[in-house]
Amino acid sequence: MAGLFKSLKRVLTGKIIRQSDVQIMNGSCIISFRIKRDSGSGGVYVVLASKASGNYQYYPFDAEEFDSFVDAAIEIKKALRADESARIGQTQASVKP
Repeated sequence: MAGLFKSLKRVLTGKIIRQSDVQIMNGSCIISFRIKRDSGSGGVYVVLASKASGNYQYYPFDAEEFDSFVDAAIEIKKALRADESARIGQTQASVKP
């Protein structure tokens, strides 16, 4: 249960020292990445916050968890680009002059 309370503390407290927002779903949802500093220990961590139709969700990450999150996002980005390139090649191959 300590993990739950620590997560709540991280979401509700700490000072935002940097924030980057991304709009998705035609602007109806905002994803916010926030670097926060713990007021007690001075340590930093990341909170991913999402707001859509009045619904708020928060996901705190320590540095290692956030690194893993970013690595997973990069892996998906590379796969997406590879798939897009493959489709472009398929489209060009099927349209022969």
